Amino acid sequence: MTDTLTNNNKQKKRRRMNGFVLLALLFLVIFAVTYRPSIETIFCDETTLNPRPDVIVLGTWWCPYCSQARKYLQKNEISYCEYDIERSEEGKRLYEEVNGQAIPVLLIGDYQVNGFNEFAIEKALERLHSK
Repeated sequence: MTDTLTNNNKQKKRRRMNGFVLLALLFLVIFAVTYRPSIETIFCDETTLNPRPDVIVLGTWWCPYCSQARKYLQKNEISYCEYDIERSEEGKRLYEEVNGQAIPVLLIGDYQVNGFNEFAIEKALERLHSK
């Protein structure tokens, strides 16, 4: 009888430990999937707008495509600044003015790129610099 109770207690402890291990693994998987390395956001202000950057980004802090756009612009040393459309009145105003339908919106001279699209960014930059 005591052996049965001891075995039952061991099984309960083992199940509890398995639950903790599964919970820890779940946490690690969620962390790995959602982790985005920190990328410096260059907000638009007097110093970044003068001289005018090649690209003005309208985005949000949580958007993965905005993060990809930031990485791309920094990696390719393209001058840019960003308005957070949720936290900046100017960002909200610009987003509505250009009839933004997605994020990010990249304003490149007279051109507008909706969403993150490397090819479209490169083409718009080529047109901007050829003027």
